[in-house]
Amino acid sequence: MIEKKSQVFAQQIITWYQHSGRKHLPWQNNNPYFVWLSEIMLQQTQVIKVVEYFNRFIARFPTLKDLATAKQQDVLALWSGLGYYNRARNLHKAAGLCLQNHACKLPQNLEDLIALPGIGRSTAGAILSLAFDQSVSIMDGNVKRVFSRHFMVDGDPTKSATQKALWTLADAHVSKSNPRHYNQALMDIGATLCTRHKPDCERCPVQDSCAAYANNVVADYPQAKKAVKKQTVELYPRLRIDHGQVYLCQRPAGGIWPELWFLPLEEKRTNYRDDVAFTVEHILTHRRLILNVIVDQTASQYEKHEPGCWVDIDKLSNYPHPVALRKILQIYENSQLH
Repeated sequence: MIEKKSQVFAQQIITWYQHSGRKHLPWQNNNPYFVWLSEIMLQQTQVIKVVEYFNRFIARFPTLKDLATAKQQDVLALWSGLGYYNRARNLHKAAGLCLQNHACKLPQNLEDLIALPGIGRSTAGAILSLAFDQSVSIMDGNVKRVFSRHFMVDGDPTKSATQKALWTLADAHVSKSNPRHYNQALMDIGATLCTRHKPDCERCPVQDSCAAYANNVVADYPQAKKAVKKQTVELYPRLRIDHGQVYLCQRPAGGIWPELWFLPLEEKRTNYRDDVAFTVEHILTHRRLILNVIVDQTASQYEKHEPGCWVDIDKLSNYPHPVALRKILQIYENSQLH
């Protein structure tokens, strides 16, 4: 009986996809490399933004081999603006391992995929189902929301017990006959119907069997995890601009924005606050940055003391950098400071 219900659930999902699912995204061509790249980019990032980055990325690195043999700085430069830069670093490392150990192809089994940097169980399941049509379950943020509501799964979805319950349900309901369309449909339903706010339950293909809908508690699921208070950190970047160039330093491997290019930065400062020209607030996952920008009018003397380079502002895209740098430059350009 349980198996029959799971088959009905899967078929309703697939039927909805065939009529209403998204079928024209640039990575929907069963190319394993494209599927993998899109899954990594879509972590913490909305589809509408990813499409632009994806197209630009594959124009530069059209194959897995192109990515594997690229310089990491070139990969990071194309990632600038997407954030969570470890995704790009792991993508590059994993491509190199595929070149070294898997004949420059993505493995077609769960164990070998998960062994690659940056590929977890859900990403591996997406690659195997969407690229190779294997019957493997997934559990990204959108799918987690669908299952949490449909089966009223109690508990913080970030906790191991709750995750185990969700994965058990996902494994039990994955389609055996058409996993490619089933998993894509689950992600689409979570992204377009079963949304975090104002879900469109009336158009959901599995509304009739949704426990949260039947009990009028859709808004209560997934149950909220305990909010993490962001740490506020004050930093003092020095902005040095001269004849259309900005002076940048490469950040160290540890700390904020590892190995990205940014302004020379003082992380501790106890006096001389009166030379701060303007302040920019920038939010990271667990930190709230207060960037007290010091504008240096006599820029050229500093390059002797802090290793870096002068970069044409209109060629900034060649240097992987955080979004905060663009914010600072835009505020400066719109101000009367220069």
